[in-house]
Amino acid sequence: MSDERDAWDEAGAIPVTGEDLEQGRQPSAPSADEPHGQPDKHDQHATLHDDPEELAKLATDTDIASDVTATDAEAQWNADAEARLRANPKTVALWSGRSLLGLVAIGAAVALGVGAVWAAGSGAFAVDREPVSEQITPMAGEQQIVCSPGQLRVQSGEGGSTSIVPVSDANPVVPELEGAETAQLPIGNVEGAELTSVQAPVGDSVLGGMSWTSADEAEIAGLSGAACTSPAASQWLVGGATTTGRSSIIVLANPSEQPTTVRLEVFTTEGPADSAANSAITIEPGTATAIDLASLSVDNASPAVLVHSEGSAVAAFMQHSIIRGLEPGGIDTISGQPAATTDQTFVGVPLSGRTSANVDGDGSDVQSTLRLVAAEDTVVRIEFSSPGTNPTTTEVPLAAGTVIDMDLSALPEGDYTIDIQSDAPVAAGMRSLPADGSVVADFVWLSPSRTIDGEVTVDARPRGHDRELVVYNASDDTQVIEVDGTEHELVAGALFSMELGLDPVVLRGSGIRASVVMTDDGLIAGYSVQPAPPAAAAVTVEY
Repeated sequence: MSDERDAWDEAGAIPVTGEDLEQGRQPSAPSADEPHGQPDKHDQHATLHDDPEELAKLATDTDIASDVTATDAEAQWNADAEARLRANPKTVALWSGRSLLGLVAIGAAVALGVGAVWAAGSGAFAVDREPVSEQITPMAGEQQIVCSPGQLRVQSGEGGSTSIVPVSDANPVVPELEGAETAQLPIGNVEGAELTSVQAPVGDSVLGGMSWTSADEAEIAGLSGAACTSPAASQWLVGGATTTGRSSIIVLANPSEQPTTVRLEVFTTEGPADSAANSAITIEPGTATAIDLASLSVDNASPAVLVHSEGSAVAAFMQHSIIRGLEPGGIDTISGQPAATTDQTFVGVPLSGRTSANVDGDGSDVQSTLRLVAAEDTVVRIEFSSPGTNPTTTEVPLAAGTVIDMDLSALPEGDYTIDIQSDAPVAAGMRSLPADGSVVADFVWLSPSRTIDGEVTVDARPRGHDRELVVYNASDDTQVIEVDGTEHELVAGALFSMELGLDPVVLRGSGIRASVVMTDDGLIAGYSVQPAPPAAAAVTVEY
């Protein structure tokens, strides 16, 4: 394209001459009484060399960033003008004002570590550098656990009303750690009932524990044990029933300093229970509440409950009790399991093939049972193994949101490891009956054992009962575990068991899972040993 034209083109471009470029003048539109190609009368005595401020004014009067119709001559003029402006510090600030908004956006991009380029005419300003990253390890927080309350029961009142009342006190057992603080969380709607919350700084020792209770009344009797658990935003309670003679009470504790809202989703053998879909329970800071599950899902023989907290994390427990006719049929407490997974293991499950005494109704809860529920359709692969016997495997299809109960009373007597594999996450619970005693009038609900990598303290109460620790090597390699300072070698898939004495023991290992089972003449209780809370992991921050 030529640099000299004597008329406006159709797009309205301004004619420019070689003399304009030599003198550094801005091209301007001709006036009506001025011939085309002549310089504006205001520019006849102003050149780039005479006054830098005038030059800057000329530069800012030409929109070089947005004039999409600028000619090649204009671009050359702009380049010459910019070159001269750079040489004069007095005019740099004025020139920079032309692109203030653009530079603000560029600054934001550069701050994010992204290359940015700004161009004006044929001049350019560019920034291009690699992002800067740094590994930052968050400060370790507090360890916190909540231990289950004493035994509760549903009491009938006048006019068909019901209330929840305490039956016995809780007996929490936790290690004594330096700096630990203990608090009592009252259950607001149950007079005289509370949970124990323990908080301690993260250090070499891991905060853990269990809580046990027993009852011996005309309508409720049995032995119960549960692991103290860390608060979580989402967790499962798999077990219990709300059929005739069966009571299931959910206890939700908020140990934080902020209120929270909890929603409960209840599942049955026919799918989700609609009556509980919109349940919302507000829990004030430092308190707990108890809910009769029958108020959300009545006549539910096989419930599984998903607990969602929409604010602070909560600790969740389910207390289940049975009365058959006029005789008590046992008690137990289920601790919330933090998530459904595709790989779960029950360790040290005693199966006897026995059924409970005083069978009534359809006898649906008088034998050992594995309960499963999945959020989506899947196939579950289950292996039952016991020392001295050949493993038994089976596959079970699961429909989304539907609970199934598997009767295990036909399995030979023994202590079993039950390994569950699935393609989609599954939540599970295991009900077992005692193998000894003349009358079977108790039961235990166990949750899957979680993987332990590191050290945990294991204790079992009450005294006077047989207390067995069972450790399973869930890894694919031989592991050396340490129990109270003594090392034991476990090949992949092997079990180690020992009787617990009067004092707690320290269990240390990698890729292991463990449980404690307590029995005594027809009574049974147990819990899965909880792993240490996860350490704060390093995160990468880019800027």
